[in-house]
Amino acid sequence: MARSFFSSPITEREYVQRVRRHPPSSLLPLIAAVSSQWPTKTAWMQDRTGLFRPWGLADAAWMSLVRSNEYRHTDATITDLTEILAEYTALDDPMRHLPVGERLEGYLLRVAGQQFTWQEDDFSELARSLALLIQTKPSKPLEVLTEGWEQDLLGCSLSDHVALGQLLYTAAINRQGRFDLAWLPEGELSVFDDLTSRAAVEGAVERHFATSAAEEQERVANGLISTEPLLRRYTPNPLRARPLVRGYGCDYLIPVTPAVLGKVSPMGLYYTGQAHYQKRDDEDQTFLAFTRDLGELFEQYVGRHLRLLHGAEVYPEIVYQDKDGEKKSVDWIVVLPGLVLLVEAKAFRPTAGLRLGPQQTFEKELNTKLGKAIGKQIPTTAKLIQQRHPKFAHLPNDRPMFGIVVTMEPYHLVNTPAFRSVLPASDVPTVIASCSELEDAVVATDPGLETAVLASFEHPPPTGWSLRDLAGSRTVINPILEEAWEAYPWGGRPTEGPPAR
Repeated sequence: MARSFFSSPITEREYVQRVRRHPPSSLLPLIAAVSSQWPTKTAWMQDRTGLFRPWGLADAAWMSLVRSNEYRHTDATITDLTEILAEYTALDDPMRHLPVGERLEGYLLRVAGQQFTWQEDDFSELARSLALLIQTKPSKPLEVLTEGWEQDLLGCSLSDHVALGQLLYTAAINRQGRFDLAWLPEGELSVFDDLTSRAAVEGAVERHFATSAAEEQERVANGLISTEPLLRRYTPNPLRARPLVRGYGCDYLIPVTPAVLGKVSPMGLYYTGQAHYQKRDDEDQTFLAFTRDLGELFEQYVGRHLRLLHGAEVYPEIVYQDKDGEKKSVDWIVVLPGLVLLVEAKAFRPTAGLRLGPQQTFEKELNTKLGKAIGKQIPTTAKLIQQRHPKFAHLPNDRPMFGIVVTMEPYHLVNTPAFRSVLPASDVPTVIASCSELEDAVVATDPGLETAVLASFEHPPPTGWSLRDLAGSRTVINPILEEAWEAYPWGGRPTEGPPAR
């Protein structure tokens, strides 16, 4: 078991040296086999040691890949891996070196960024990729995500790209963390649009999923990976960007099974786009246009979900004039029988700086990305409705108003007092919700969203309340996500709804 974090921290050097006792050709397959046994949160939560989690396994695999070598002569056993993971959990942290009063928030942000990103619902994540990028229609012309973008970015259809991720994930589970092209019956590949031969599959794997020890070591040598000892383990693990490793057998090794699905999630596609468009355009103009396209699609995607609310009248952004010129309301105004929802969609993602947690960084970033929505856009729209501005006269002003800021990726812990305290105050009660929370909340029943929000006015919910709480443990299938899932080559209706959260 891990030594106590507070009484006996492990240094980065001690941890790396423990990993380096074993050749990668021994340790990496062991990690892959173990990870394949616990591919989901439901599975790994049954590990009572608390050690065999994907973030720990991914870090051990990465360290072995870039820091160890084949001159080590001690093959790794499950006992060795347990000791390595125990040292990982006991690694030193900046928290221990800060004054009392400056410790907790930064530590919580680092842990949330390290662990929670592995715990999103797989069904929702994969279905959202297609639902957002293909099945959502923009309200204005796009700049980059136009006809042919899938072939340009992915070399195949988006449906094929995500389905390939599913194929690799399934192979990892059933083959102890390995994938071999020889296993693929040519006839079964006819379900794909473009990846209809082994050669096509290999091309897609090499283009997007595969790496080697030499490539990753070069990445480190070029300074692309942070080596700050106290923070390194909290930075993005490169095996999430390239989850397959060649060079340890005639097939591919998949050290961390859940990383494959992350690659084809919306977040994985964002970083795939970033790498592709920044490489093509040194000034980042194409990438910036790509992010604007994502923002437009995300705004419309939020609107699609708001229309699922029973009895809702959904109005898009309203353009109006004031003394300073042309202005815009929040993105969506939802009129329900007893409530008006003011919804602002924000496609901004939390940066690594926010995830690493220093006070001055998270306060500035939260205000830059979310402060305007909470402190200005939502309360200004509420005031315009209440004062019967001509452009808003068709909206009722006789019922409570509630604000929702919907983010494309989760801002973990953002509704807790420690983090909301750095954001502007507002007369309109407002919650910050990730896209996945909205997907659950709009189809929740008993209580539904309207009932739960109205109840919160009289009985304030517990600290850190989120929209996801409305879905509880019920197995609710969102029809927008279900439609997208069924469009994949091996989709079909999921056997279960989203798991209990």
